Amino acid sequence: MLKRAWLSLLTAVCMASSVALADEVDLTSEKTDGHAKSSHATFEPSLGVVFNLQNIFQNAGVLSGFNGGIGVLLPLNANLWLRPTVSLRRTSDPAVVTTTTTTANDMTTVTHSLTRPSPTSTFGITLGADLLRRLLDGDLAPYVGAGLMFDISTQNTFWRDDVSVMNQVSVRDDTSTSFGFGARGILGVGWRLYPHFMIFAEYAVNLTFVSANSTNTSTTVTNMGMSPVSATSSASSVRVFEFATGLSQGASLGLAAFF
Repeated sequence: MLKRAWLSLLTAVCMASSVALADEVDLTSEKTDGHAKSSHATFEPSLGVVFNLQNIFQNAGVLSGFNGGIGVLLPLNANLWLRPTVSLRRTSDPAVVTTTTTTANDMTTVTHSLTRPSPTSTFGITLGADLLRRLLDGDLAPYVGAGLMFDISTQNTFWRDDVSVMNQVSVRDDTSTSFGFGARGILGVGWRLYPHFMIFAEYAVNLTFVSANSTNTSTTVTNMGMSPVSATSSASSVRVFEFATGLSQGASLGLAAFF
């Protein structure tokens, strides 16, 4: 009888342990599923840093320049962000002398030519502040926005030509500086691949309230044995309410990291 009592007690303990283990597994599963659903069902607002990637629509030569920027995503609520940004762009395309050697009838001819790109270098900086609103919940969602921007840009054309004409040196030095202030509307889509990372593509339509441009040109020609001859000119202009659209105006790609 004692043996039968011990056997009954052991059986009861095993059954109780099995039930407790099953309940714990179910509870853990429910917590895990609930956490997964809550993490993917809504887009949790959090501070983010934005990196603008190279814009292939604005820069045909990716290796000849840079066009990108950085910004901050400040959450106002679950679907509304304030995004201040700083964007930089730079290109370089200097003048190049090409030397061609031709041999014919035991005679060698060497010729030189100069490519004269315009402009040879550019630089610009844009300060912006945008208010963005997500239209849908979830990891993949479109968004719209509007903001203000201030832009400063310069263009320079410089080359020195001492190969095109014998005994003559020509120098070209042009500079253009522009300022602009306006607003922009934004339409984009973001894909949150991971809780801390999101990629996005967006398009902006720009409306420039006012822009100012100043241009200075200078050309100097020096012939051997003669004094240099220079020609200079300058011009300035102010424009208001310019509307810009098209992929070359505001298409961009980017990456956002959340904390």
